[in-house]
This record gives sequence, C-alpha cells and structure tokens, in this order.
Amino acid sequence: MPNRRRYHSISLKLTDEEFQLWNTKHEASGLSKTDYLMQAIRNSEVRIYTVADDIAPLIHEIRKIGTNLNQLAYYSNIGQDSKVRAEIGAIRITNEAVMKRILAFLDDPKFKVK
Repeated sequence: MPNRRRYHSISLKLTDEEFQLWNTKHEASGLSKTDYLMQAIRNSEVRIYTVADDIAPLIHEIRKIGTNLNQLAYYSNIGQDSKVRAEIGAIRITNEAVMKRILAFLDDPKFKVK
C-alpha cells in the first residue's frame, strides 16, 4: 500500500457476533485492520432501495393472494373441486406477477454506491 496520511477516524460499535465475524475475517485476510477495511470499502457495492414507494403497490397484489387463499379454503371445505382448481390457477398467476415485480425492484435500486 502506498504511504498516505490519514486525518479522519471512524468509531464503530459492534455486537459480540459482529465483532467475532470482524476478527475472523480480518485475521484470515492477513491485512492490517485499516487495510482490511479499505479493501472492504473499495470492493463492495451498496444498493439503496426505497421500499415505501416501490413495494407499497404490491400490497394490493399480496392481499389478492390472501383473498384467493380464503376462497380456496372455502371451496375446498364445501367440495367444489372445479372452483378449487380455478382458485389455485388465480393464485399462481397473481404470485408470478408479484414475484416478477419484486425481482424487478431488486434489480433496479434507486442508486448504487460502489
């Protein structure tokens, strides 16, 4: 590592488990604590999401799945097999739509810091 002057310090509080993980990874790296942290900072990516804005619309879709499950249970209890199959199909369709939207959300963070 090149010689450099460092003028800023960071204080960090960790749980016992986090501290043990830090020590394990730091020691395994063979680097100084500072160099290990600098490697972690330089070689990591942080993704930032705004859950409230992007996930809130999915609540309606998830509620639809809940409604379909209630109907499925009702039709199953009264022996309406054809309606049970129809409800399972509706649940599958809604679930696939929700999963696609969640994956799209995860693939498109508001911004990335690398």
